[in-house]
Amino acid sequence: MNYIKNILSFFLIFIFSYQIQAQSKKWELVSMSDYKNKKIRYADFIYDPNVRTVQLYTLGGNLVDKQLNLPIISLRKRVPIILEFDVFGDDADYYEAELVHCNRDWTPSELQPIEFMKDYNSFKLNDFDFSINTRVPFVHFKFQLPQVQMSGNYLLMVYKEGNKKDLIITKRFVVSEETAAIGAKVVDRIGGQRRYEQQIDFSVNYKNLVSVNLKRDFSVAILQNGRWDNSLENLKPRFIKGHENTLDYSYSNGENSFLGSNEFRVFETSSINGGGPSISTTDVLKNFTRVRLHNDLVRNGKAFNQQQNDYNGGYVIHAFGKQEPWLEADYMEVVFNLKVDGPYQGDVYAYGSFSEWQLNEEYKLVYDPQKKSYVGSALLKQGRYDYMYTVLDPSKTKRDDRIIEGSFNLTRNTYDIIVYYRGPGDRADRVVAIKKLNTNR
Repeated sequence: MNYIKNILSFFLIFIFSYQIQAQSKKWELVSMSDYKNKKIRYADFIYDPNVRTVQLYTLGGNLVDKQLNLPIISLRKRVPIILEFDVFGDDADYYEAELVHCNRDWTPSELQPIEFMKDYNSFKLNDFDFSINTRVPFVHFKFQLPQVQMSGNYLLMVYKEGNKKDLIITKRFVVSEETAAIGAKVVDRIGGQRRYEQQIDFSVNYKNLVSVNLKRDFSVAILQNGRWDNSLENLKPRFIKGHENTLDYSYSNGENSFLGSNEFRVFETSSINGGGPSISTTDVLKNFTRVRLHNDLVRNGKAFNQQQNDYNGGYVIHAFGKQEPWLEADYMEVVFNLKVDGPYQGDVYAYGSFSEWQLNEEYKLVYDPQKKSYVGSALLKQGRYDYMYTVLDPSKTKRDDRIIEGSFNLTRNTYDIIVYYRGPGDRADRVVAIKKLNTNR
């Protein structure tokens, strides 16, 4: 275990010393010192730097690359939800998990576990195995979540056995009961933002659901590519068509619009011997393998290029020629290199689903004036990864992808619309409809 910690410390060379502070409601700036703070976040978060490659996905949807399936399910279909993660070292602690029912704003609801599940709300993670022939040793864990009996937002908590305060992982998932219906489409915005943004117009038919105050009882969240860090939340209807039991959310002022952003950058490290997409060089060192990516260029101000097929920010673990990629895929040092004539006013990070959409100090790049490049590195498991660059402003409260990546309304994105409802007598917010929507550009 000390061996891995030394490796990790080698890579994390640019660490802030200040205590953790939430930079916004939806994302955080994370440094090594922050891992000492085990205060629960009702968000996707990793509390231990030795815990890696955390994925929560369903067995429905994409049957080829299941790891890309978002943890958003229906009570009717009962699709299993799977958690997988690694712990660095050749030994690991024992872990437990439990579920927390949350309201629409991701605060814990009043419901007790007996009200939303049949099982006792404590589960030991007994399904684990050791890495096979990897230079960086790890223990891999797999856990199938228990089924729940009510719709709503849920938080999965994983902690060291017998100590709920010693958290290692929290992950969000959503369960719908489908007692309402959604009609939706992506449309062009009117006005100056048309070239950069995507607007989601939709309506909700609430059928036979009883409501005393429709604007209070119903609320909607929209996720772009499954992300909670830039979600639109607490949307209220623009029009109410009571005779049709319909709520209309066709805004004209951008309340239901996202920056289209750009297609994600992609690299693949599935093969140690041969370079994958975006790989420049591969060096097999004594204790690990280092791969250098090709020089990335700033895309803001450039023409849109849709040739690249991406995972909308996700990643898939894979190792060529290996029968059990979760156990046989190794960890490598991936070196990022972003060519820029001069430094930005603010810090630059690489991020994506692999960083839980947080700005993690491990993925921070540092400007090299001689190379005229931002350079940084991180330990990542073999596979195919989507990523982008973002700039954190000097106040460390706002980030901006557009400075480096640009934004286009032609970008291929996926949107998930989630409808929340709390009716008379309900003690928690329910999810009554979900809808997946592709831009189909």
